[in-house]
Amino acid sequence: MVSRMSHKVATSAGDPFAASSRVANATGLGPLRHVEVTGSTNVDLVAEARDGNFGPAVLVADHQSAGRGRLGREWDDDPGNALLVSIRVPAARSGVGGVVAAVGAAARLAADQLTTSTVLTKWPNDLVVEDGAAPGKLGGVLAEYVAEPYECVPNECVVVGVGINVTAIERQPGATSMVQCGMVPRGSLADRDLLLSGLLSALAQRLANPGSVLEELRTSSATLGTRVRVELPGNRIVLGEAVGLSDEGHLVLRCDDETSLTITAGDVIHLRPAT
Repeated sequence: MVSRMSHKVATSAGDPFAASSRVANATGLGPLRHVEVTGSTNVDLVAEARDGNFGPAVLVADHQSAGRGRLGREWDDDPGNALLVSIRVPAARSGVGGVVAAVGAAARLAADQLTTSTVLTKWPNDLVVEDGAAPGKLGGVLAEYVAEPYECVPNECVVVGVGINVTAIERQPGATSMVQCGMVPRGSLADRDLLLSGLLSALAQRLANPGSVLEELRTSSATLGTRVRVELPGNRIVLGEAVGLSDEGHLVLRCDDETSLTITAGDVIHLRPAT
């Protein structure tokens, strides 16, 4: 059973995501729908695609009862405390990486513009803050490609979910939030609408001009230039310095044995310099 059956549609007066809805409609990323509770916004948009709807869509929720991150990890949120949104973009498999990179760059910029701290990207899919009074993980990105393989001209899309902590985080070690990083609070809905409208606007610009996205990610990376431990599939671990991003967005590592390794998937842990 898919979570699209468990929606509780928001009934608050007016449109609580009015600014974001306008941007979604104007840029062709929408329509935007807002629900109070669902299992997972990513699961919902993927399920719709598998039912035949591959068109653009934005789904934002106040709370996810079954939110998830990379490798099936749980995403825990308190209702109204985080921006929880998924964006469905028609895309061929060859273009999925570019769309995901554009969403990550747009999310980073939107968050950075509203805080007094510097928001960076941590490969492959995290938003982090390393300066100020409340460093930590601010959010993350998760994507899933969907296709109908039996069509002569296959329908294809990618669903990209974004979760960004907005109000203060107390129970999640290593996490931080927009408010803790200097965002002036205006109220939960207003804060999330402001953040999402900025994200969608920045995303539309990057999808229209994708050539500079990778360079943007390189210059805003907390990972590049850092000594890291990478946990690869099959329980393999490598150590080295993260020295670049390939044209496909993969992490390039200079290993301790002076060999070069391109990482397509894995968990990256930043290592502190020896003191």
